Amino acid sequence: MSSEVSSRVWPAWLDPGKAIPGNVPPRKRQLALALRSLCRLLRSQEPDGLGGNPPKQAEAARRLNCSADMLSRYLNETRVPGREFVERLYGEASADAAASGQDTGMTREALLTLHSSAAAERRGCKHCSELSERIDSLMRQLNAPCPACVAHQAERDAYQLRRKRDTARLRSARRKAARLHAAVEAMRAETKGDGRALAAEAGPEERPAAARTNRALLPVPHQHRDRQQSMKDMSAARQLVAQARELDGEGREDLAFTLLRQSTTELLTPVETAQVVVELRQCERDRLANDLIHVFGRDQAKQDVMTVALVLHEKGATDDAGAILRAALG
Repeated sequence: MSSEVSSRVWPAWLDPGKAIPGNVPPRKRQLALALRSLCRLLRSQEPDGLGGNPPKQAEAARRLNCSADMLSRYLNETRVPGREFVERLYGEASADAAASGQDTGMTREALLTLHSSAAAERRGCKHCSELSERIDSLMRQLNAPCPACVAHQAERDAYQLRRKRDTARLRSARRKAARLHAAVEAMRAETKGDGRALAAEAGPEERPAAARTNRALLPVPHQHRDRQQSMKDMSAARQLVAQARELDGEGREDLAFTLLRQSTTELLTPVETAQVVVELRQCERDRLANDLIHVFGRDQAKQDVMTVALVLHEKGATDDAGAILRAALG
């Protein structure tokens, strides 16, 4: 009915834009608006009237057994109509609305409640005033947002905020891991450069000795590799585990594992990865260690997996060495 009200051209006495004077009390104002809505459902029954058109004010007054002046007071002023008028208007409007396939938009009980409230407002009845206050309270509750919906929206907002923070922390951790990897690579390049420089500076008499020394070092077991290189492997692994441990301690285990997985597969060497597993065991992050072993063994190249297993075995972590080989075998 709202679209019809906004598009139809109404006579002056039914104009939806006609304001109600400010001296009309709130209850009577609500009743007047309801009565106006019902009057707009009335249709002319005059022989010379066009079918479907609203009646003139005089015709509507005759159908409602009142004068045109009294009808105007009911719709626009402080005058409260009697119950008989309200019921008759509702009956006439309902009949005309049904004939044109419309709905009144309110029940008879709701209209009579508005009428009782407006009458109580005029009389100052304490009981009716309390009833009106209860009606107002009920209306406020009906118009108030659903507490469950508010709580759900707050939960969604908190989740989105946590997600943004976790994303920012993950990006920061990735940047730190990239800087760490770059520093490790620079240290490795520097170490290789120092070795080549020492070889170039060696005299003719020293080179054979150096060559003999290099030949003697070839069969040395893997655990006796360069101490400086081992320290670099441990440093990279410890910094990565420190970041993962901090995230895991804050309840962000999934974020900690994502950092470990990406760093060990994209940035660290197999030797450093083995050290990460050892460091995780030492700081009692067994679940992260188990998950890393499973994913690395399942997804990485067999040669890298075998290197990690060998380093773990050398470090005394025989169970983890066997676990990563089993993961590689599926």
